[in-house]
Amino acid sequence: MNSKYHHIAIALAGITQSATLIPQLANTGVCNNTLYQISIKSILNTSPKTTDDVYDGINNIKTGLETLISLLSSNQKQQIDLIRYLFGTLSITSKLLKNNVALNKIDQRLKQISGLYFEINDEIIGCHIDDLSISLACIYSDIISPLATKIKVTGKAQYLQNSLVQAKVRTSLLACVRSAILWYQVGGSRFQILFSRKSIVYAAQDLLKEINRY
Repeated sequence: MNSKYHHIAIALAGITQSATLIPQLANTGVCNNTLYQISIKSILNTSPKTTDDVYDGINNIKTGLETLISLLSSNQKQQIDLIRYLFGTLSITSKLLKNNVALNKIDQRLKQISGLYFEINDEIIGCHIDDLSISLACIYSDIISPLATKIKVTGKAQYLQNSLVQAKVRTSLLACVRSAILWYQVGGSRFQILFSRKSIVYAAQDLLKEINRY
């Protein structure tokens, strides 16, 4: 299970999983806390050894794999926002990767954030989740958002006007970008989503089978 499409599926699942948090936050003000912490951890994991190491193992992107298979296997209208966040992230990330100044700034800011803690683990993230959300959201709004047309987030005004919800939405978008960078690094391209859907779906299904085997 080391084909090109398995790596592509892992990275796309990472984007998709973080993207699922955005409509949750925008419509209810809260999101799946476990998946949100996985997203934060992926952002702060700047030196992964393997593709799945970004998420500390493929078990942590099971929801992303399931959602990715659904997205690529159907054209359900209720998933239109999720698709928009996915493609919006890929578009802004393609511009980011051409901007070394922005990439260096992000790297410096992430090192500063990580340096505030003895180590980054689940307990640390859980205890400091609001502070981390605000700090990571600033990276997105200060450095990434100005690079392209802003990704429009739709939801209920009562939640979208809440500053902490806004921070968590931007943090989720930053996590999408982090996975999109990984996607480009392992050979991903937008043409594959259009013309190689079956290969990606098969790879995602293989990964799910591996997860369910244990």
